[in-house]
Amino acid sequence: MASIIRIRGVGYSGVIMLRPLGRGLRDTLDNLLPFTLASFAWWLSLLLTVTAPAGTLALFAFADPRSIDDHLRLTRQEALAIVRRDLLRAWVIALAIGVPALVLVNNIAAYHDGDVRWLVPFWGALLLLVLGVGGVACSLRAVHGLAIGDALRRGAVLTLARLPQVLIVAILLWIIIAIGGVLVVPALMFLPTLVAATVNHLVYDALGITIANPLAPTVERQAEDPRAKGGKYSVG
Repeated sequence: MASIIRIRGVGYSGVIMLRPLGRGLRDTLDNLLPFTLASFAWWLSLLLTVTAPAGTLALFAFADPRSIDDHLRLTRQEALAIVRRDLLRAWVIALAIGVPALVLVNNIAAYHDGDVRWLVPFWGALLLLVLGVGGVACSLRAVHGLAIGDALRRGAVLTLARLPQVLIVAILLWIIIAIGGVLVVPALMFLPTLVAATVNHLVYDALGITIANPLAPTVERQAEDPRAKGGKYSVG
């Protein structure tokens, strides 16, 4: 597994920065029905509380961009197997991320109009980074099979290596979540899987693993095009 965990830097091109979000949106729109069902299953895992962290890992595994096609998609039995496997271990990620996140939220709420309110933007950025580390760790565990501790450690390294991109993507995701929260229905239907798919794409980019574009022509089609252009009835 160590051979694939080689984190690449990222340029500052706007297209590259936003690529994970764009691909996450594409995956969500192309798989709206199964993603909606997965989102409902994730909300159910939150209601049960004890299954919430493991349910989140199952959600990330379901939103793996390399296995969202119908014949590769995670089955219900496979998702339940992930929940059973990580029912307790996933709480390590939840506590490691949840405790500092709660401290930062409390600081922002308590001091946003006090003498140290100038620290609120700093705490807000730290909160986004902590949540980013949690999302990346979930992806590394659910999709790439790292141990919980290793996923947290490498998640922190990846987040710092891609600091500007993580912050930009996190801010845009929170804007989408805020809009979806007002509308309610989008939040229930597909926002959880959108977040998972976006983080998965960000991790794949950072690891240098190429994801095939479903809209790109197949090898067979690429081989046929030159022959078609050179054919007797070609107009090219």
